[in-house]
Amino acid sequence: MNVKYFYSFFALLFVASFAVAQEKNGGDEWKKSVTVKSFKTFMKEKKYDKAKNEIDGAISKYETAAHDPEMYMLKVSVLNELISQENRKIYLNSKPDTAKYFSLIKEQYDAGFDCFETEQKLMAQQNGKGDKAKSKYKDDLADIVFPSRKKMLAAGKFYYVKKDYVKAFAYFSDYLDTKNSSLFVNKNDEIMTASENDLTEVSSLATLSAYASSNNKGVLTYLTESLKDKSIEEKLLEIGSKSAAAVGDSTEMVKMLENGFYSYPEVEYFYLALIKYYNDHEQYENALAKSKKMTELYPDNRNYWYVRGKEELFLSKFDDALASFNKCVEIKADDAEAFSAIGNIHLHYAHDKYEKMNLSLSDPNYSKKKAEINNSYNLACENFEKARKFDENNKSLWIDGLRETYFKLNKGKELKQLDK
Repeated sequence: MNVKYFYSFFALLFVASFAVAQEKNGGDEWKKSVTVKSFKTFMKEKKYDKAKNEIDGAISKYETAAHDPEMYMLKVSVLNELISQENRKIYLNSKPDTAKYFSLIKEQYDAGFDCFETEQKLMAQQNGKGDKAKSKYKDDLADIVFPSRKKMLAAGKFYYVKKDYVKAFAYFSDYLDTKNSSLFVNKNDEIMTASENDLTEVSSLATLSAYASSNNKGVLTYLTESLKDKSIEEKLLEIGSKSAAAVGDSTEMVKMLENGFYSYPEVEYFYLALIKYYNDHEQYENALAKSKKMTELYPDNRNYWYVRGKEELFLSKFDDALASFNKCVEIKADDAEAFSAIGNIHLHYAHDKYEKMNLSLSDPNYSKKKAEINNSYNLACENFEKARKFDENNKSLWIDGLRETYFKLNKGKELKQLDK
């Protein structure tokens, strides 16, 4: 290889590598004075968009600029001008852009906190070195940012009404998360947000916005405070339980379902969701307790008695289940499902009696025990026939039961007709 070409190639490679390293390293090559000078020139020429772009470009490109509170303070100042322009349009009704106006308000609000928090970190570093640090921007920032809180809230409600829930949540969460910031503690150690009595209201709006935009973590973030709003507590408990389930927090989900169940038993969602959860986890005693509660509150509701009977069957409480299903047919005389369940219980009794009958034909108790078994088969047969009568198309309710009982009771004619 030509020596001259080799060294030229090596030099180009070194320059490229150095450029990449500089780009990654960010702040090393930033000249703050150049950025500030350019910014001031644009501001003087009233080219506010370009002034803002100058600051945004420095913050995004250079690490040292991103950690310089003055950059954010400059951004706050240029946003003031841009907001004033939009304000004039609104005042003069000259094609005002409400969305743009609120966007600028939020950007300035966020930039104000970026400035404050960045300065706080620098002050903490100085204190660690034994230096006394004093905030340069806090008072000015508070005077600019605090009045914007009402506009942030208005913006959230604006987007909420428009059903743009993602944006609504962004404004509401910003408003809530900064409520207790030390930025809002004035020179007299007074909390500037103390007069705001809207924490629960805005938390509810944030929670509802988060749920409407499938932001489950957002729901859970503000749910506790939202639940103080008793006017929509039922709805909040439901969406809270769904969000907890979505993020895999079954403990919190069950807690909210239980709360909803006892506070709003008339809302079936809580009851049905708990029954499903407890059955899926084979916690049948818990499911039965809920079913008993519902049959106590609503003794004429056939569905609650039916679910109760099912839970009692899961726990092998056959006598209790029989009573529950009998209550079903008392309420609904053509309840094919309940008649089928009753038939299966009597079929179980017949099987159980047969397994326990270890008697010879000569035993004087044999006939008595055999009669008891046949009686159970007869009762099973009667109920399966009623299930067939009231829902003939749903063969799963009665066909197997009738086939067995006809066979055991020597009802050959009925069995042949059934097989046809």
